[in-house]
Amino acid sequence: MLIVNRRNFPMAIVRPSFENRGATYTKYGMQIRSVRPDQTSQTNVLHYLGDGNVTFRFSWRKNEYLVPVLMILKALVETNDREIYEGIVGPAGSKDLEAKQFVTDRVELLLRTYKAYRLYNREQTRSYLGEKFRVVLGVPEDMEDYDAGTEFLRKIVLPHLGSYEVTEAQDGDKFRMLLFMIRKLYSLVEGECAMDNPDAVSSQEILLPGFLYGMIIKERIEEWLTSVGLSLREWSRNNQYPEFTSKEFERDFLTRVVRKTNENLGQGLDYFLSTGNLVSPSGLDLQQVSGFTVVAEKINFYRFISHFRMVHRGSFFAQLKTTTVRKLLPESWGFLCPVHTPDGSPCGLLNHLSHKCKVATDGADVSKIPGLIAQLGVTNSSAASLTDSVVVQLDGRILGFCSPKQAKMIGDTLRYWKVEGTHGVPSDLEVGYIPSSEGGQYPGVYMFSSPARMLRPVKYLPLEREDHVGSFEQPFMSIACTEPEIASGDSTHVEYDPTNILSIVANQTPFSDFNQSPRNMYQCQMGKQTMGTPGTALKYRTDNKTYRLQTGQTPVVRPPLHNEYGLDNYPNGTNAVVAVISYTGYDMDDAMILNKSAHERGFGHGTIYKTKKIDLSEENKQGRGRSAAVTQMFGFAPNGLVKAQWRNTLDDDGLAAIGTKVREGDVIAASYTVNKDPMTGEYTNRDGVTHLHRYKEAEEAFVEEIKLIGNESGTNEPCQALSIRFRIPRSPVIGDKFSSRHGQKGVCSQKWPAVNMPFSESGMQPDVIINPHAFPSRMTIGMFVESLAGKSGALHGLAQDSTPFKFKDKEGETA
Repeated sequence: MLIVNRRNFPMAIVRPSFENRGATYTKYGMQIRSVRPDQTSQTNVLHYLGDGNVTFRFSWRKNEYLVPVLMILKALVETNDREIYEGIVGPAGSKDLEAKQFVTDRVELLLRTYKAYRLYNREQTRSYLGEKFRVVLGVPEDMEDYDAGTEFLRKIVLPHLGSYEVTEAQDGDKFRMLLFMIRKLYSLVEGECAMDNPDAVSSQEILLPGFLYGMIIKERIEEWLTSVGLSLREWSRNNQYPEFTSKEFERDFLTRVVRKTNENLGQGLDYFLSTGNLVSPSGLDLQQVSGFTVVAEKINFYRFISHFRMVHRGSFFAQLKTTTVRKLLPESWGFLCPVHTPDGSPCGLLNHLSHKCKVATDGADVSKIPGLIAQLGVTNSSAASLTDSVVVQLDGRILGFCSPKQAKMIGDTLRYWKVEGTHGVPSDLEVGYIPSSEGGQYPGVYMFSSPARMLRPVKYLPLEREDHVGSFEQPFMSIACTEPEIASGDSTHVEYDPTNILSIVANQTPFSDFNQSPRNMYQCQMGKQTMGTPGTALKYRTDNKTYRLQTGQTPVVRPPLHNEYGLDNYPNGTNAVVAVISYTGYDMDDAMILNKSAHERGFGHGTIYKTKKIDLSEENKQGRGRSAAVTQMFGFAPNGLVKAQWRNTLDDDGLAAIGTKVREGDVIAASYTVNKDPMTGEYTNRDGVTHLHRYKEAEEAFVEEIKLIGNESGTNEPCQALSIRFRIPRSPVIGDKFSSRHGQKGVCSQKWPAVNMPFSESGMQPDVIINPHAFPSRMTIGMFVESLAGKSGALHGLAQDSTPFKFKDKEGETA
């Protein structure tokens, strides 16, 4: 899953690269990612110019265009300069207007410079925009300039407020939203409000796979309809422009018009899923064109489930020299795991969702919210005073304005109703109240009900019930981490469990709060690399390569989440008796010594399954399918020579016997050439030559299973393909990497005879010896605690709880 900017929220951004766009351009901008109901998006940007002007920028089919913002405002509604002035600055008689000299000067200049275009009403302005952009938008030739301008506003300007059969009211919403964005932009330039951080989770959401598939299919349909239109024009030109009701049209439409177009709409999606490359004329408002798909590896179960909780910032950010985008910010608390991220180049860009975090996949019904807001005292006046009022928005639409004191009351009331489940307030509505502050974020009440938002459960104290909190509202809420931290009169929520901040894999590290943090990060990676149990249906799977630990065990020391997620069904390692002692010198530099007898009893024994496919039709360089001719069959050639050495590995059917041990060069299948008799339909062999298929791997293996594969058309013809599954036993050897569950990795340096191993007074001999020098610099105290808990659990026959943030030396003190 990819991280994208939060939808329908105007973000104040400061980007030095904006200054390169022109002589008067500054680093200040206002950006909004406007999302249509079909989940396609259009990014609109307002640029602040050095002389006080504001320019509207958008991208269409990978080309950027700039338009004066006043031209957009005058094209949307029938308005005048006074209405625009008051919409940005506030009503003429409002107090503190003298203090707003900075804004008033710039708005006056904005209105004065626009006079040069000599466009005075909505009709003139729309026609002007339509004339300039009709070629860009590709509208029909007979469409009026005014209608082309309407089409421009519908498709490009804030389409989340109306992108289909746009009404006057929706144009009014767009007008008010643009005025608000200009007002916020001027506040940013003046220093009254801070910039919004695009790297914080509060300004982000998840690009869900289904939405991306829908975008690609929509674009393919659009391209196909365009090609049908072009084909239709060509047909009309060649046939002297007949009526579309004529018989010639009915006769030729499917055979000569549609047939010339590529109606295979699924091909684009198929290519996207198989390569991860996006072929799109518009770019779908995304910052990358490749790397969208990744193969879900089944090395072990941790690795597999991590693929589905993974979020990536995007390949564009991986090339940046700056490390700002990689930082772990406090806004991520409870949404993104602070531990589970790789070390190296993707560090901080590739994160994993916390185990309780979920992504909203459907929009909520918010039809009753505007009425409730009006009852709570919100006025629908666009010319509200800058000092006396803050904005109230729902999914990027301005519902009205209210006083800062009212705003807090509205936020609290809506939250109470939301958790209570009354008044028609949906349970996953995000109510982000930003209080007024000196130089902080721009104040207001911003509500979101759209899909793709990250949500997480916390306990709402006034009702003692679960509340789903979003990433935008969390920074301005008071959520206590544990029950003792609840501050009376301040805390409104409390965490259900401090471990809710960690991902599934990070939660499996025992006593991770005792370890140095890099070790916990390493463990998240190594837990996903280990030889474990990739699945329960291994017998029926045909993966190219599968690793399986033969004697996986359930850990003695484990958190309750281990049971909650059913991880005992996918054992990932072995409980070992470990001696921490300097012995033999073979354990220097993180090496470890293995007890030879433990190894012979099967300690760490694994199996590798490999699948080889033999396809006779591919060998003949013919495509498999309905029209492919059968030229080979499996088995020995009738009346041909069969050598005795072939029969060492092959059965009577010419295929390797199940359970046969094969080495490099051994025969695993036989086939012979055939010709089909067109009269009888029988296949006959003429040359009596048997062709051999040999095992080419260097490792010895056992034939585990052979599957015969039918053809794609389902006809009853001889088998042309089969898959052979080999089982390769894999015991630990010197040089293999082993690891504890605390990021302490090392290689096996020696298999030491049991008679020479140290022993305890009760006669226990270790399976593994590690060097005590592994501990001081790594500070993995959690590994010590796990060893103590493991011994206790083994002696008492009880699983030990290893949940982090739970155990203390004294009451009220962390260990």
